[in-house]
Amino acid sequence: MSSVRSMSVLMLTALGIVGLLIASAAAEIAPQYRTWQDLGAVVSQSEIPGMLGDVDRIERTPRGTYIVRAGPCFVEITVHRESSMAPRGSYIGRVEVGEKRCN
Repeated sequence: MSSVRSMSVLMLTALGIVGLLIASAAAEIAPQYRTWQDLGAVVSQSEIPGMLGDVDRIERTPRGTYIVRAGPCFVEITVHRESSMAPRGSYIGRVEVGEKRCN
């Protein structure tokens, strides 16, 4: 009977370890890499140079949006993330480019 109990404990331990591995694999990536991915999504928007011309700078706001500036004009960019069960936790679902505004 003790060999059956030992086998049960071993199986439960193995299942627990597998569960922990799966849970940690579904964790979100570190914030600096998420921001880097979002910035990459912003700069890959091909309509921005057509709207603004030569871009002077890109700023990340405290709200998590991005302001892309060219001279006195700018557009606000919002990166929308979707949750996922994939190992990285979330992915970029869409990028919303706002209207051109000038100061």
